[in-house]
Parts: sequence; C-alpha cells; structure tokens
Amino acid sequence: MRSACPRDLRRCALVLLTLVAALSLPARADSMAVPADLRVPILMKVLAYDRQFDTKAAGALTIGIIYSPSDGSSSKATDQISDTLYKLAGKTVRKVPVKYFQIEYTTPAELEAFVKAKSVNVFYVAPGNDKSLPEILKLSQARGITTLTGVPEYVKRGVAVGVTMAQDKPQILINLPSARSEGSEFDANLLRIATVLGR
Repeated sequence: MRSACPRDLRRCALVLLTLVAALSLPARADSMAVPADLRVPILMKVLAYDRQFDTKAAGALTIGIIYSPSDGSSSKATDQISDTLYKLAGKTVRKVPVKYFQIEYTTPAELEAFVKAKSVNVFYVAPGNDKSLPEILKLSQARGITTLTGVPEYVKRGVAVGVTMAQDKPQILINLPSARSEGSEFDANLLRIATVLGR
C-alpha cells in the first residue's frame, strides 16, 4: 500500500533514522539519559510525523515546558530545554514557527488558563512532575495537546512521545494510545523506527 504521507515526510524519515542511528552516547543513570541538545531536535522532528500537525499547530508550534519550581532537577532540566530551543530560534517545524514558555505547575486550573491564554499546543513534561502527571495528561487529552518528555517512565505512564537510550543510542518512544487520545496520528515511517507502547 502506498503511504499517505507527503514525500517530504518520507525523506524526513530517512534523516531522522540517520540522526538517531549515528548518535552513540555513553549511558547515564539519571531519568533523562539523552542530553537536551540532542533530545530536543529529535522530538521536534518527531512532531513533523503527525498527520494532524497542520491542524493542531494552527500557524504556530507553541510549547509549554511544565516543571515543578520546588524541584531543583526539574528547574535545571527546564532551563536546559529552554536554552536548546533558544539556540534553535528561527527554525521551523514543517514551516511553522516555534515558540516556547516555561510553566510552573501549580494547579490544573492555572495550567488550563495559561494554555488558553498562550494557545499552547505542545507540552514538554520536565522531570519532577510525578504527582501532577495525571492532571497534565487529563488536560492534554481534553484539549488535543501533544505531550513530549525526556523521562522514559513518563511515556509508560501516558506521555505520548519520549526519548531514551537503547544500546548506547537515542531511541524514540511512543505511547500510541496516549498519542491517539491527544489527537495525534503518527505516520507509519516513524512508528517503524520507534519503540511503540500499547499497539
């Protein structure tokens, strides 16, 4: 069967596969084994495989980096993600500009208010959100917000997309039921090179 995805996505699949296969990194024991400067570009490329991307992005890819201000590792990880996104200023995903905000998680109501005010359509879930994860995912699924993370355990718990280490190389993780619940439809070219949970 011929793929329904655009030809440029098939080329992008080869680029992403090459990028992931070429990276060989020493494994680390912490919750995020892949450094931010490698993790963020991979996750940005993954978003391009969502067949609903144009509808969900609606002219701008607006990322809310959710963190716990009382957790030092959460704040540090958020700064690293922000710094990496700042360095990518001017870059686009499928010709859509990228914006980002840091969001201190306090209550579900305040998070939802921020999402509405800033038109956030992607959540990056930083470490330190173990307790708040159910509320974050409830909102992401209700509003069709794609969730990303560098914490593999969060993908098992319902975040749609993450990056981990496998055989000393970055490996894309996709929680397929969660992705579908958030309104995403990832292309088969991506699913073939990712570790997919919940097929």
